[in-house]
Amino acid sequence: MALSSNSDWASLPRNLLDSILDYLVPMEDYIRFSGVCMEDYIRFSGVCGEWRNAVFEKLRQLRTNHKRHCSLHQQVPLLMAPTTDNSRYRGLLYDVMKGKSLCEFPRPSLYHISGSSHGWLILVDKSYKVTLFNPLSEKHIHLPPIDKSIFKKHLGSMRIGTPGFPRRAVLSNDPDQNHNEFVLMMICNGLEGRLAFIKSGEEDWTYIRDMRYLEDIVYSNGLFYVLDGRGVLLSCDVSSDVEVKTIAQPVADQNDIIHNIYLVDHNTYLVESPEGDFLRVINIKTESIDARFVIHKLVWFSRNLRLNPSWIEVTSLGDVSLFLGDNHSTSVTASDFTGCRPNSIYICQSRLPFSLDGSDTRCVFSLDDRIATPLYPHSLPPRLWISPKFV
Repeated sequence: MALSSNSDWASLPRNLLDSILDYLVPMEDYIRFSGVCMEDYIRFSGVCGEWRNAVFEKLRQLRTNHKRHCSLHQQVPLLMAPTTDNSRYRGLLYDVMKGKSLCEFPRPSLYHISGSSHGWLILVDKSYKVTLFNPLSEKHIHLPPIDKSIFKKHLGSMRIGTPGFPRRAVLSNDPDQNHNEFVLMMICNGLEGRLAFIKSGEEDWTYIRDMRYLEDIVYSNGLFYVLDGRGVLLSCDVSSDVEVKTIAQPVADQNDIIHNIYLVDHNTYLVESPEGDFLRVINIKTESIDARFVIHKLVWFSRNLRLNPSWIEVTSLGDVSLFLGDNHSTSVTASDFTGCRPNSIYICQSRLPFSLDGSDTRCVFSLDDRIATPLYPHSLPPRLWISPKFV
């Protein structure tokens, strides 16, 4: 049903809005309902504000005591993609499972996007000020600037290249679900690799030095876990004093191509499975779309004995799908979502750090038949995965 601009939508009673929301089951319905006026945001700002507020309040209730809590809280990530006119100021959310666009949102055009985590974009501007941005609620959380000097590439007195940006950023939790309390950790690779983190309310970043060749971060059970390119897994406890421990050493198979990982075009990811297992996923770039993936699972031989866990190669994910890219790496149980392919890797990687041809990896890779298929049907490439949450 088309929405008439002459209708007095803003005057709909709140209890009627709540009744409508009771009949909206998929997350996409909530997205459409809250963003129905997105294109006419200025003209209908009052309407959109009222409808969005109703959606956010309803989802707060659903998360705490509604029978659909799990299906609404656990969602397949959406692609953040360009609009059809490639607007600098707007982006859109695209549902890969259903093959359709859901809604548009304001696009942060003056920032470098260092990743997405818990439904928030992590943005860094030219002065290295960091901002968390929720594209649906349009809420901003401004953080202090990160030290720009750690990104400069020097070898003695010789400068190599231009300063870069953080390559990975992960939140400990959704800030709006924990009274704005969170920790943000970022990988700052360079000639002097570091981890940087900041807690909500702090005025300065804390840096962990001598952390080179870092690839990915996961937050689990109160700890950050950091993976480097060799397969070394570290735990970082930042709850009080910083404590870093080595959890796992590199893969033992010396004949594995991963031991020569710096000689090949690749990206490495760390992701926690729905069962709580850590997976190390290496995407080795090939000349065709049939990108190669190597997966290792962290196996704990005994949690009671003082034995370090070990990476063991696996060839199947079972009923699990992975969503990898510049985002906070995510996994879901495929059978919980219509159209989601089990034993598959959904990857949207917009940059490969050692790529000579500048090519990108955006595909769905099946571990059953080892075939990759295009992820997105349009010519303008998507940017990254995001798991939208209403707060």
